Amino acid sequence: QMNTEGGFAGRANKLVDSCYSFWQGAIFPLLHEAFRQSGDDVALPPAIAWFSPGPLQTYVFLACQHDSGGLKDKPMKSADFYHTCYALSGVAVSQYEVDGETFVMGDPANLLERTDIYYNVLLEKAERKCAHFDALPPLTVDGRQVEGREGQGAVEWRRHTLSMKGRVEEVTDEGKSAPTYTGPGAAAAVGRGSGGYASS
Repeated sequence: QMNTEGGFAGRANKLVDSCYSFWQGAIFPLLHEAFRQSGDDVALPPAIAWFSPGPLQTYVFLACQHDSGGLKDKPMKSADFYHTCYALSGVAVSQYEVDGETFVMGDPANLLERTDIYYNVLLEKAERKCAHFDALPPLTVDGRQVEGREGQGAVEWRRHTLSMKGRVEEVTDEGKSAPTYTGPGAAAAVGRGSGGYASS
C-alpha cells in the first residue's frame, strides 16, 4: 500500500493503480481467514486485515472518479469497465472488517454491499449460486457420475461471515426478500437501491 496515495501498486517500482484495490486488497482478508480456519497460533489483527482501508477508499473516491462516470486507474487516465469493476470490488472488500464491523470513508451512502471475497460477487449471489447447483441432479458424462464441490475454505468463510452480526434482508420491488450484508452501518443504507431494507 502506497504511503502517499493510499492505494496499492501491483509490484515494486510501479505507480498506484485502482484495480489493485481488489487484486492486492482482497489478499489480506483471504490470508486472515486462512489463518483463522487453520487455528494456527498467529497474532491475527482483531478488526482490519493488515492494511489501511481509509486511505484506500479515499484514493478511489477522490483520485479515480471520472467526470463523466466510471473509475480510472489513476488521475489523468480514462475510466474503463475493468478499473471501475476492480476499484469498486476493492472498496467493497475494504469496507468490511474481519470482525463484521464496517469502515466507510465519507458519506455513509458510500457503503457498498458485502461481497464474497472468494468469488468477487455479492455474498447474496454466492448463496444463490450454491442453492442453484445444490438443487441440480448429479452430472453424468459418458455413463459416469462427475462430482464437484466448492472448496471448504470458501464454504467455511461464508458460514462464519453469515453468522456475524449485521445481516439484513433487502425487500425487492416484487416483494421478495433477498439477503444482503451490511453490518452495524446498515441503517445508513435504508432506502438505497430499488428496494428498502428490513432487519431480519
